[in-house]
Amino acid sequence: MNLFPLGMIFSYPINIQLIYFGCCLLVAIFGINKKMGFWGYLFFSMIFSPILGLVVLAVSGTKKVQKE
Repeated sequence: MNLFPLGMIFSYPINIQLIYFGCCLLVAIFGINKKMGFWGYLFFSMIFSPILGLVVLAVSGTKKVQKE
């Protein structure tokens, strides 16, 4: 048994897979201005789950902008 949802999600029908990856993409889009950025939230959501991605997104801070 695989502990990560990503390994299990490929056994579902294609429409369920598209919803799963669409939710992952949505979490990543909301995380663009956060510390982990787009790619960090996308990979985190794909590996663990979009729900955990939302939790991490909610508790993370925004990026620090360096002023020149």
